[in-house]
Amino acid sequence: MKKTILLAAGTTLMFGCSTINTDIISRPDIVDSKLTLSAEANEINVPAWVFIGSGVFQPDNKGGSEAFFGVGKTKPMEPAEQIQLIADDDARNNLAQILGDFNEGLIKYHQSVKRSSEPGWISEEKLQTAINDTAVTMLLQTEVVDNWDHPTTGEGFSLAQIDFKTVQEALAANADLSDGEQESVRFISKWVFENMKLLKERKLLFGKVSRAMTDE
Repeated sequence: MKKTILLAAGTTLMFGCSTINTDIISRPDIVDSKLTLSAEANEINVPAWVFIGSGVFQPDNKGGSEAFFGVGKTKPMEPAEQIQLIADDDARNNLAQILGDFNEGLIKYHQSVKRSSEPGWISEEKLQTAINDTAVTMLLQTEVVDNWDHPTTGEGFSLAQIDFKTVQEALAANADLSDGEQESVRFISKWVFENMKLLKERKLLFGKVSRAMTDE
């Protein structure tokens, strides 16, 4: 099932998906590492990644690595063993959508972050080729790194991820790119990643301020 779903999602990775909302897991000073929800008079500790959803992750310590995250969810069902399998596949599909948004950003902004007169500038055609050549490979390298089951609803959640550096170097390693073009790909990809992170941090911060004002 995994390979079938991943290969089907390859087109999303190659050409991006303009309808996907890019959610980004971000700094712990904006989002707590654990979120507490009330259910049937019991307090449930929910992992932050479950609450925030799919996107990109910027660690606040030197030990972590920047990564793309996909969060999957499934309703309780029988047999129970199917819950995690379906949540895992959903997480990989959502991660594919996030990578599709990232690739769309590469195409959309590559002319904005570097001028054609600058050394190492890469054409849209070459950049699209690099994206197409690595799309399915990136999907096959994604890993499910965490799972969580809701103790009262029985819903299952899965977290899939792939490191940003892995994606960045795969794009830059295209054999048709010159050394200067490879550096250009690294520069553009980092710029797009940081832009995605910044947009979500603003959204999370505004949400936190709004909740604080409501509680007053």
